[in-house]
Amino acid sequence: MIDTYIVPVSVKGLVIENGKVWLRKNEREEWELPGGKLEEGEQPEQTVIREMQEELGYVVNVLELRQAHIYTVKQSIDESHGVLVVTYLCEVVKKVGDFEFIGEGGKAEFQQFAPDELDSLNIPDFYKSSIAKVFSKED
Repeated sequence: MIDTYIVPVSVKGLVIENGKVWLRKNEREEWELPGGKLEEGEQPEQTVIREMQEELGYVVNVLELRQAHIYTVKQSIDESHGVLVVTYLCEVVKKVGDFEFIGEGGKAEFQQFAPDELDSLNIPDFYKSSIAKVFSKED
């Protein structure tokens, strides 16, 4: 008998604008990259395009896959055994809408941060690492 490890998939967008990264403060008071769950029939790149438009109000181009990481959210109903977080680097094409302050994930706040501000934030280390690698390539 084979046990299958099944986890939800969350697709995130790493969006840099004016030298700063867009982050979303979630209901756990934790900063994260904007994004959301993969929907049935969607490819991950389609998810990140949809989510950036829903959450940030941006049309984006997907540049490249940056990271895949299993993250455990202990107090979560569906992520307590882990969630696969897939992160894509995206570029802004244009602004077409507003920020989604109340969404599927609950109440949210959006803010831009410079790379040197990340250490003072309540943000998971795997996000910090992924963001830092993007900024180190821009130098």
